[in-house]
Amino acid sequence: MKRILVAAALACAAVSVAHAQQTLRVIDTAPNDVLNVREYPTTDARIVGVIPPDGRGLVASGERSGNWVFVRYRKVEGWVSRRFVYPEAPPIRRGRSLDADDVE
Repeated sequence: MKRILVAAALACAAVSVAHAQQTLRVIDTAPNDVLNVREYPTTDARIVGVIPPDGRGLVASGERSGNWVFVRYRKVEGWVSRRFVYPEAPPIRRGRSLDADDVE
């Protein structure tokens, strides 16, 4: 029974990791500048928001168009140039709850 529970827990963890959204950070943007978020994937499109040059935690929807990626950042979503964003490293999770069998 315990093996079944462990297997189920591992399967759930694998599914949650697979569904984790990729987050991005802003790169190559001057300290006194911003990254424009646009309504459509073109430099002619209306700017619907801005992201600071040190912005982190942009959530990529997975939608892409040429050199553009659709993102959500705080209360704005739209298109940003892929040239100015880079994947964030996943957080390192170290703390966990130990079962009695895990403790020596």
